[in-house]
Amino acid sequence: MNKKVVVSLAASLTLFASPFVNKTEAAQVSQPTVKVQCQTGQVVVPKEVYQQLAQGNISLQWILKNYGLTAQQPTQQVPSTKPEAKPAPTTKPEAKPAPTTKPAPSTKPETKPTQTTAGLSAFEQQVIDLTNNERQKAGLQPLKADSELSSVARKKSEDMLAKNYFSHTSPTYGSPFDMMKKFGITYRTAGENIAKGQRTPAEVVKAWMESPGHRANILNKDYTHIGVGYVENGNIWTQMFVGK
Repeated sequence: MNKKVVVSLAASLTLFASPFVNKTEAAQVSQPTVKVQCQTGQVVVPKEVYQQLAQGNISLQWILKNYGLTAQQPTQQVPSTKPEAKPAPTTKPEAKPAPTTKPAPSTKPETKPTQTTAGLSAFEQQVIDLTNNERQKAGLQPLKADSELSSVARKKSEDMLAKNYFSHTSPTYGSPFDMMKKFGITYRTAGENIAKGQRTPAEVVKAWMESPGHRANILNKDYTHIGVGYVENGNIWTQMFVGK
């Protein structure tokens, strides 16, 4: 039985860590301070303190004790996504029949896009197409597929497989933001969504859209480009977003 988890690192350059039971979490990074979000509010901490949290050297409880909560800062995306996150148990059964739908014409567009950006697999292109569909429903501009950013996202998925971890922080490359810079990706704002276990693009995008943190990344109006990396072994997915 495949275990499915999703993790989202969102960026308007601020970091969230959300304690979902199904191992979903959202994080956003800012410089030089970072906002760590919990269910009751936010804590603004120095970037160095967040890095200690990400490395497991300190706990969220320690941060709450030493820095205290600030008032919750709702965004346009978060209030609108909370009601949609609650009915997740009722939508899971809908995700299963998607890959086994009998009418072939309805599934072909999802698995065999007519146009594929150079350097992207069919699944990676489909994740981009589905992501842009969600943005267009929300009245947002579509994201431009970036083959260089997709190469970095693919390396992140491959690294998670090779090093047997599932986290935004890579033992090889550091944070997604450090990793982007190491590979020459420039940005004004950036973010990352990761997931594991979903077998199709439709299934993984659906899972991300049902989580407030991941949805906030997908519907972030400040992002302009997207990269997607998929590794079939283990079904590991990485979305990277940048605003240029």
